[in-house]
Amino acid sequence: MGRVRILKRNGKAYVELPPGLPDCDELEIYPLKEGYYLISLPLGRAVTRPKKGLSENDRQVLRKLLSIRFEKRTPAYVSKALSEQEKQILRDLERRGHVNVFRGKKYRDGVYNINDKTYPLLKNRPPPSKPVQRNSDSFTLLKTQGYVVIPDRREAYSLSQKLKQDLKTGSVIGIRGFDGKFYAVTKQFLEKAEKAIAAALKEEMDISSIAETAKLNRDGCMAVLRIMAENGEVIEKKKGVFAPV
Repeated sequence: MGRVRILKRNGKAYVELPPGLPDCDELEIYPLKEGYYLISLPLGRAVTRPKKGLSENDRQVLRKLLSIRFEKRTPAYVSKALSEQEKQILRDLERRGHVNVFRGKKYRDGVYNINDKTYPLLKNRPPPSKPVQRNSDSFTLLKTQGYVVIPDRREAYSLSQKLKQDLKTGSVIGIRGFDGKFYAVTKQFLEKAEKAIAAALKEEMDISSIAETAKLNRDGCMAVLRIMAENGEVIEKKKGVFAPV
């Protein structure tokens, strides 16, 4: 993974975990020798990846889960909201890695969380692979929808060169995230999205729930969250999970 930046907030330091590590609530850290540490999953913890393919019944249960506010998705609340058949489907979705129970300081009883890789499968057909955007397309997207996310470094550099004046005046804000992607948003979109996110993010939430509650496109929401995190307005507690500072 190479070097990573250390983000310091309120006397604490945070680093981005390697992308190979799955979402989990805890890790084990072992000191090897001075200056060297080993980070690993807890012993016996299996790496769970969602198995592709959802039936229409699976989608119905997932959509019903999404209709419940994130903070209310406790096992007890969800159990009352679902029928016996739906609870059986939910258990199967959990076994297949599409759903997990997320636990944290504010969610000691746990809340159901849908795996990010499962969201595209909620559609009736598999999502087409995204074509690599050309610089002109990226520029047009930024100006029309107010944000753009670029994974390619060369394209990101090319776009940033084209946006030099906009970046200088502050009419466009650009940032490179810990994930290596380049995020750019217009000032107008940023101001509007920041208000929506601030109203939605009252406690620890995953990116999909934040976007859903704030009524924002997921990529646009992530772009603004990256900028808010850089400014110290929110903090990324773990990959894809944010909380107010």
